[in-house]
Amino acid sequence: MKKFAFALVALSAAFVAPAIAQGQNKSDWDKIVLEDKAGNVMTSTGGDYQTADVGKLLIVGEHMMLGDATKAKVVYYELDDEGKVVDKCVKDYTDPDTYIIDAVCTPAAAWLNGGHISGANAGVIAGAAVIGAALINSGSSKDNGAISTGAR
Repeated sequence: MKKFAFALVALSAAFVAPAIAQGQNKSDWDKIVLEDKAGNVMTSTGGDYQTADVGKLLIVGEHMMLGDATKAKVVYYELDDEGKVVDKCVKDYTDPDTYIIDAVCTPAAAWLNGGHISGANAGVIAGAAVIGAALINSGSSKDNGAISTGAR
């Protein structure tokens, strides 16, 4: 049973890795927007920092500065030819720091694609469920004794 579980893990990894890599390498976003903020978010494209309002279009390479108790939500959008949202990815910034807006949005936020699950993501979720079930059922009923019998 352990060989079967290992095979499932290996097979799932073969399908999950490309899905993760695709999300990490996505850099063809049509617009990047400061969607929400708490506190004073400031941005700069090389000159002085200016207060950024919600709705501000950000550009790759722009610096965004957050002070104490400041939070920002930046949303990356992919649009179709008619300007409708095809995909989006959300990045939440919660720590005081200066960030550089980059062209890549992490897959964890992009997997839900604005509330719907894509075919690739559904496959990843289903694969994880199968692996979890297989690992749960692969347990032995043999009692192995105490977890630690060493000196305490």
